[in-house]
Amino acid sequence: MATVAQDLTGAVLWGLRDLPGRVALTEPLHRHTTFRIGGPAAVMYWPTESGALVEAARWAREAGVPCHVLGGGSNVLFLDRGFPGLVLSTRGMRGIEVNRNEVRAQAGAPLSCLVRYGMGALAGIPGTVGGAVVMNAGTKHGCIEQHLRWVRAVDGRGRLRKLTVADCELRYRDSALRRLGWPVLSVGLRPTGSVDPQRVLKERRGSQPTEAASAGCVFRNPPDGPPAGWLIDRAGLKGIRVGDAVVSSVHANFIYNAGQAGASDVLALIERVRCRVQQTFGIWLGLELDVVAPL
Repeated sequence: MATVAQDLTGAVLWGLRDLPGRVALTEPLHRHTTFRIGGPAAVMYWPTESGALVEAARWAREAGVPCHVLGGGSNVLFLDRGFPGLVLSTRGMRGIEVNRNEVRAQAGAPLSCLVRYGMGALAGIPGTVGGAVVMNAGTKHGCIEQHLRWVRAVDGRGRLRKLTVADCELRYRDSALRRLGWPVLSVGLRPTGSVDPQRVLKERRGSQPTEAASAGCVFRNPPDGPPAGWLIDRAGLKGIRVGDAVVSSVHANFIYNAGQAGASDVLALIERVRCRVQQTFGIWLGLELDVVAPL
């Protein structure tokens, strides 16, 4: 097994040899997620330009190496055994430009930076622009889809594609980009919002836990029926725990890491919550959380 791991690591380093950016071996992923959970990535690479990310993703696909693109680390759960391949971080791609009535942002730009450009409905949402587009992130006041003009992404063949909003098939906390696994490189946005960001922040601080490590909402709200948090609360699940993974007493759709929780604790707690809600209400909760589990 050690020889296989060494061969894979050597192959990845060879594939990245001419690309700009930083590379780390056996990088602990808990350092890069808001859950503070996750074992080591065999190789982690921080490209400093979008072209390098495209080349790295294309090489990984052609070489058959598992590859995952990571933004700000919210809404994601890596397993305790880590990731046996290449993790590409967009943190080195943070540029934002304003061109007349369009804001152009690279995938790694913090989502919070868009608030100053008239996108107040996005205030308080953690993570990066790329991840926000893939998940169609938003609040009850609006989502990123309402500001989107175009998206540059890498398709399944490693080719750079410029997509329209319709191409992205954005839905509630979902998109074709997520389903196909196409990483976002950059986006064009329309700063047309009129939502007061301070109001949004006040509402979020009053209704969501902020004191502990979490990944945001774990479950999607059912398309027909009460929100997931309401269902979990009414099923009597606030405060239950598996190890150090705990259902928040502030907002029941949040699971937080009380100290030393592992992914196995979170997944076991998710299963308990789903089973209890189904038994109580006959509803099976779908996951909003992205569980990274390569074969």
